[in-house]
Amino acid sequence: MIKIISKTDLVTCINKVRNAGDKQRSNDKYKQASVLVLFINDEIKKNSSILMIKRRNNLRKHAGQIAFPGGRKETEDLNLEETAKRETEEEINISSEEYNIIGSFPKFFTGTGYVVTPFLGIIKSNSNWKKVLKPNLSEVDQIFFPPINYLLSPKYHLREKPPINSSMSMTWTINYNNKNIWGLTARVLVTISAGLGLREFPPCDDI
Repeated sequence: MIKIISKTDLVTCINKVRNAGDKQRSNDKYKQASVLVLFINDEIKKNSSILMIKRRNNLRKHAGQIAFPGGRKETEDLNLEETAKRETEEEINISSEEYNIIGSFPKFFTGTGYVVTPFLGIIKSNSNWKKVLKPNLSEVDQIFFPPINYLLSPKYHLREKPPINSSMSMTWTINYNNKNIWGLTARVLVTISAGLGLREFPPCDDI
């Protein structure tokens, strides 16, 4: 099991995942969005974690869900990478000066009508991100940092029926400290695990 992630690991992962996104659907039925999967390396403890958020329970969409920073593309965004950067800064006050984006995954479609591009990045070793990190309390209830040796371990990846009222047929779930990670977020984590050679690639029949 991988305990710490390098740039080389992520480049290899992204290359392997190149053809592992969703089956193509009509994009005009889905709103463009992107998320940022930020890895944090602890060089002393020799381990990595992933920055994740819990959304506020009173939001109109995705209320209370565990997610990566990110959101819908706005007209002022030059591209989906800019969307991920802008949303990350808005939600948790981390600017793009604090991390390097290594690359992106193919598009993933969601049951709530979004087509999402995940970007993968690593916090810079000389970053002062801890001093500026803070949740935007109108959107984010909590920020937490699960270790990759848990999130990416296949033994914690479960294939289940989605919650009631979901339009999905099946979903991946990962339970971490009583936090239920499911839907797109879980599927991206399972796909990262596959790209790193830790498991097989997930099926594309969630919706």
